[in-house]
Amino acid sequence: MFKHDDCSLVLIGQNTLVREGLRRILLDGGFSLEHSAASIEELEDPAFLSNPRLVVLDWSKSDELDLAVARIRSTFPSSHVVVLTDDFSYEAMVKAFNSGVHGFIVKRMGCESLVASLRLAAVGEKVMPSQLASQLGEVVLNNSLSEAKTADLAELLSDRELETMRYLLGGNPNKVIANHLEVSEATVKVHVKSILRKLGVRNRTQAAIWAVNNGVELGSPTYTPDVPFVDGYMAPMSSHAAR
Repeated sequence: MFKHDDCSLVLIGQNTLVREGLRRILLDGGFSLEHSAASIEELEDPAFLSNPRLVVLDWSKSDELDLAVARIRSTFPSSHVVVLTDDFSYEAMVKAFNSGVHGFIVKRMGCESLVASLRLAAVGEKVMPSQLASQLGEVVLNNSLSEAKTADLAELLSDRELETMRYLLGGNPNKVIANHLEVSEATVKVHVKSILRKLGVRNRTQAAIWAVNNGVELGSPTYTPDVPFVDGYMAPMSSHAAR
């Protein structure tokens, strides 16, 4: 039985109305809400330092996600952090998990599914968006991918494309990749398009899954897509598998 005292929770989000709706959902789901605040700054007073089991961040894209997560983890070092977002973004998801979150949830799900996902995060499981799994399915069904799997990546891609792919798998946008490689953003777009074509995939997420499936290690984050689902969300994934 999941009781109130099993999971204390802090909720952070700029939108007061959304926070109130989430508060009611979470209380009905058996969570104990300790604090609700518009920003992490409101909770950095020592009086608030209770280290709840979960800190849920309703992320606004106007904020730097990795910096926001870092501040939360600094304020609540023992808490598990879950990010809520309006839309799926591979780059944002990579940044979130690289920053140490336990969940990245797109707000296109029912109340029961949200509660179930947060319960998993509360006990240390990793919760990923179902959009990542749908991308995996498309990759597996892509006929041209099977040919790419049998080839050495170094034979498929040029040295410059390999460099580009390293940053691409790290979740970096084209502008950041261009700065690292000291080339124009247009050149990066050409490299990315060539990489996707050679791998037989359609987008960056599929390229990342291809790399994971083929054991490619380019200094990029790795995922374990082979996990069960909770009504639209990939979960659970053990903390050992996520490392």
